[in-house]
Amino acid sequence: MNEYKIYELKAGLKLHHIKTDKFKTVSVGLHFHRPLRYEEASKNALLTDVMRRGNQKLQDAASVSRYLQALYGAAFHADVRRKGEDQILSYVVSTVADSYLPEKEATTFQAVSFLYDMVLCPLVENGAFRQDYVEQEKVNLINDIKAQINDKRAYAVWRLVEEMCKNEPYSIYELGRVSDVEAITPESLYAQYLTVLHESPIDIFVTGDADIDRVIDLTKKRFAEVTPKVTEYPKSTLHSAADEVRELVETYDVSQAKLSIGFYTGITPVDDEYSALMVYNSIFGSGAHSKLFNHVREKLSLCYYASSRLERYKGMMVVSSGIEYQNKEKAETEILAQAEAMRQGDISDYEFDVSVKSIVNSLRSLGDTGGYMADYYLGQAVSGTSISLEEQCELIQKVTKDDVIRVAQRIKPELVYVMKGQEAE
Repeated sequence: MNEYKIYELKAGLKLHHIKTDKFKTVSVGLHFHRPLRYEEASKNALLTDVMRRGNQKLQDAASVSRYLQALYGAAFHADVRRKGEDQILSYVVSTVADSYLPEKEATTFQAVSFLYDMVLCPLVENGAFRQDYVEQEKVNLINDIKAQINDKRAYAVWRLVEEMCKNEPYSIYELGRVSDVEAITPESLYAQYLTVLHESPIDIFVTGDADIDRVIDLTKKRFAEVTPKVTEYPKSTLHSAADEVRELVETYDVSQAKLSIGFYTGITPVDDEYSALMVYNSIFGSGAHSKLFNHVREKLSLCYYASSRLERYKGMMVVSSGIEYQNKEKAETEILAQAEAMRQGDISDYEFDVSVKSIVNSLRSLGDTGGYMADYYLGQAVSGTSISLEEQCELIQKVTKDDVIRVAQRIKPELVYVMKGQEAE
């Protein structure tokens, strides 16, 4: 049985406890929320890379690794991601729950203390991060940014989103730009750390069977001097619908062309229609039961793959497909025809029923993994909603076919993006 509680320790600092005895581990994640913008995106990405290398007590990766091994093989990782236009710096430690250890050792308390040391006591020398760590991680981050283009399927979708949201923060890659990374110094990175620490809303998620009162007491003591000046999460602006459908064709070194289509939905998680939109997306292109899979891919063989996903914080939907370039017009026509079919109410009982069950099963499966469960509730916090997993399942099960058809009326194509190979010139 899961129990979810939120403790507001002070303005801008919340501790979330997902109490469950389903897992033998306890996971504790600390998340800073920053507005997604060019002037700090790369700094935030580099921060997590540099800070995971060590702290004032454990000054290198080897020392960190030995300490974690002594905590029965505890694990620690740090990274950045985005939810809408919120760039989130995450530091997460997981360890064996105390109840499974000899004489119920207080490993959870030690793991949380370690996490707070990593975040609050970074390895700093003379008002700057270590020069060698910064330079090494800059090289790694630059390589990661450049490697984005290597996965052409994902990169085609990114280019579509980037173009749809041009001049919006949502078009900023969460790792930033190479030129911005190159300009970072150990001093400027430490200045960014202080900004993040003192000017960001903070969420701490504890997932598992933990002595939450002891964790709260420790958190209050360790964060006594940290009072975030900014207490509201960065808000994502709803994408504005375009007046007409545009097309963008780009040439890359690919043997299989990519066709991506961006749709305006105008619906985000705070809207009552969001559950119906989830069902719409499932029927349209999410899974082997969907119209895109069965009609465009299987029946007509126009795509090697075809699927849709929601950009939930922006009110957008994206279709991704792999095609032979000569089939571009036919594939585009058939993808749009399936959207039109849904507007006309062409939804079978099978498509509807399987879609609802698929979503409910996917949601319930999140409860089988502590990290996924914490991420779900972190998303709820960011979007300004407070719907439990089970409540979301109930909302999905209440959706009717008429609800889906009404949602379908609001969805319209906006941008067609094509990635073609040199031979298609």
